[in-house]
Amino acid sequence: MASFKPKKKLTPPEKGSDFAFPFLAYDIQLDFMQTLYTVLHSEGIGIFESPTGTGKSLSLTCGTLTWLKDYARLVEEELHETIGRLRNEITRLEKENERSSDWITGQYNAMGQRKELDELNGFKQSMEEHRKHLVQMKEQAVLHNIRWEKARSKDGTLKEEPLQQDVIIDEDEHLIPEESDDSDGEPDLGGGKDEEERYRPVQVIYCSRTHSQLSQVVNEVKETQHAKDLRLVSLASRQSLCINAEVRKLKTNTLINERCLELLKKGRKSKSNSGDGDGPGTKKRRKIAQSCPYYNQRAIEGLKSGILFEVPDIEDLVRAGKRESACPYYASRAAIPDAQVLMVPYQLILHRRTRQQSGIELRDAILIIDEAHNLLDTIAAIHSQEVRQEQLRQAKLHLSAYKARYFSRFSTKNLLRINQVIFIATRLEKLLSTEGQSSRMLQTQELLLEADIFNLNLPDILAFCDRSRIAQKVHGFAQSAPRELLDTPNVASVRRKVGTTSKGSTSALKSLLKNLEQDNKGRAAPKKKDERGSESGQVENDQENDQQVQAKPPVTNAVRPLINFLECLMEDGSGDSRVLLSFDEKDPSQACMKYLLLNPGARFEEIVQSCRSVVLAGGTMQPTEELTEQVFRHHRDRVTIRSYPHVVPKDAVLPIALGRGPTGKEFLFNFANKQNVPMLEELQSTLLNISQVVPNGIVVFFSSYDFLDQFYRKLEESGNHARLEERKKVFREPKTSGQVERILHDYARAARSATGAILFSVVGGKLSEGLNFSDELGRCVVVVGLPYPNRTSAELNERMRYLDRCLTASGVAGSSPGNEYYENLCMKAVNQCIGRAVRHIRDYAAVILLDTRYCTGERIRRKLPVWISERMECVDQRYGQAHGMLVKFFRQHKLKA
Repeated sequence: MASFKPKKKLTPPEKGSDFAFPFLAYDIQLDFMQTLYTVLHSEGIGIFESPTGTGKSLSLTCGTLTWLKDYARLVEEELHETIGRLRNEITRLEKENERSSDWITGQYNAMGQRKELDELNGFKQSMEEHRKHLVQMKEQAVLHNIRWEKARSKDGTLKEEPLQQDVIIDEDEHLIPEESDDSDGEPDLGGGKDEEERYRPVQVIYCSRTHSQLSQVVNEVKETQHAKDLRLVSLASRQSLCINAEVRKLKTNTLINERCLELLKKGRKSKSNSGDGDGPGTKKRRKIAQSCPYYNQRAIEGLKSGILFEVPDIEDLVRAGKRESACPYYASRAAIPDAQVLMVPYQLILHRRTRQQSGIELRDAILIIDEAHNLLDTIAAIHSQEVRQEQLRQAKLHLSAYKARYFSRFSTKNLLRINQVIFIATRLEKLLSTEGQSSRMLQTQELLLEADIFNLNLPDILAFCDRSRIAQKVHGFAQSAPRELLDTPNVASVRRKVGTTSKGSTSALKSLLKNLEQDNKGRAAPKKKDERGSESGQVENDQENDQQVQAKPPVTNAVRPLINFLECLMEDGSGDSRVLLSFDEKDPSQACMKYLLLNPGARFEEIVQSCRSVVLAGGTMQPTEELTEQVFRHHRDRVTIRSYPHVVPKDAVLPIALGRGPTGKEFLFNFANKQNVPMLEELQSTLLNISQVVPNGIVVFFSSYDFLDQFYRKLEESGNHARLEERKKVFREPKTSGQVERILHDYARAARSATGAILFSVVGGKLSEGLNFSDELGRCVVVVGLPYPNRTSAELNERMRYLDRCLTASGVAGSSPGNEYYENLCMKAVNQCIGRAVRHIRDYAAVILLDTRYCTGERIRRKLPVWISERMECVDQRYGQAHGMLVKFFRQHKLKA
């Protein structure tokens, strides 16, 4: 089907109300929406920096949705005009042909016009069919809601008939069939119409880091006029959307995914084996169970239609799924093609395989990535994969036991593939088992050569693993298998049990499996039934089995990390990755190999090429040169960069770069001064003075946990901890995530009190990103030093060397791409700490950067947010000057209050 793109230009609205902005728009918000509007229509790339509290997310959504509506109207109008023009042109040509002697040329021209007209008429027809489809879905959703309301009004609840599905669980449950196909994969919930013939309007894909951030954006959209006729769907993992209690209790997302697919498989299996009778050829039933009761196609279709027109967030979707007894995960997946806006977390978009499995189509879409300050690091992290020696050992043992159990029932082809996977696990484990090795970096081909697996067809092996879902099946087998069958330390006891001495472990496994098979036959023998028709001893056996299952320690899926690692190796098509082999002298079992993506920009390049427009936004996007150099260097002419100031008045923020303490001691918190006791004492004195001036809450960020521990120890030894406690309640960031909420709750209560509180935290820690220290919680943010990452890291050094080789210098004298990357890591972390304070227009705070390099380094100041660097006061000589600024700043705001 031909596509149609209008040639006319769209002019952005002149007022915020024309964008359906729910408040009176500030100048920066209006400029943001207008620039965004222009970028979207020109199919450009936008990088927008707008501090937290300036309405960034609302500006993004209002600007985008306004353009989306205007563009849809423009397409329809220009399509109508073009069809009319072509019809008139064809009529004119036909009349001319009647009078012209060169009728062949005239007919040829008319034929081209007719072909174009037919294509546009086909496009128009598909648009009309799409419109009718949406109207029909909306009517169905309305009727469905009416029926539900009536049913609820009768008895206060909606009672859904449970899905009655008999599921056959036979002893071949874990077996890979001879001809593996996609029947074990996820069901296709898409429409029946071919994608090439289906009309696809421009779709907006809005990404953010967490589900809570996405939910916040959805709630903001609900308050605008756009919500009245908007089709929005929030996507998430099964872990977030599953409503089956038996599946949700599993601890990891991987286990939840596998259990879900297993239940769906059982449901399809029960249908295929639902014939009556027990005659010849009928599979013998051992146990009857139900598949997932929420995977009901009719209920899912109803839920899909309902959620499309309700603008739901994740919590709304889960509540609706429970109400309708329909799976929210598959309902949201089914709604993807008909949605105008998709709300998705990073992982669903930035990882190609995950994106494809989710059914998301990027072609001609608008991709908006909010909180995009760490985009490159996020892509690198998503595409990295680590596999430990112990995991490889377990994978080899589990696969070997699995193969031995079903050896006689595998096809030759499947047996070959399983042997190849075992061979790969064995060879990779051997690379990590050599004693006395030091960590080293390998290219992908070097790893394949050293492991002696270069001659294997890894794409075919991975296709087999994916098609057969061997990781899930082996894991299920390992969970039910005896521990002595799977644990290497118990090989001796296994041999004793089966009566072997010096024979290999394979014969021991075969002997044990033979005994186990005989035991299973004995347990499967017909049991006598009592008068009530129940099997004698069944209850006791079930209780005993339950106790045994509970007593078993959980078995982790050891095959999945291996498969994920191999998939990463196969994605290295341009040599832009490395494999780091790490060894631990104290604990050799902790040896591991990690796949590192050195050029995340290459993975994002395919996204840029597919999408109509890409928009990156964040509160602190500086430095932007890294993005343009690594991600958009082939699209520089399409890039528009905007960095907006804060909406708060200039006197609401007091940024100070402080180079010396009260006694004149210079602050230089580099690695060489890590153990500098006088400097730590000077830092204590500075914080004591600041706490005497600043009201309410102070948040102090240190460069590392080690530095914080060292400072805190000196603070207690010197007696200054008690002095500080007299002025502010002292809190410290916990090292475990479980205590974060309690610490934050106690800190917030103390910060709002008369004395206030001080919180010691770590840059890049649990409190440096995504948390809100607004108003009394963060009247002052202190950043101690420059948090440069560990320069001795093999991963960091390899990435820097790669950038030096492959990228040109950014144009700054004396710099290189590697050094730029190293410095940018530091400054992005600092910027995130700064962004924790001043969260709305009526907020105010001081920002103190403690290090002389903030005063003397122009390169460093240039990479701070614009709203900080423009107002920065550098005090490199006299601390009293900075102290006076603080006193005056908070006195003025106290008088205003």
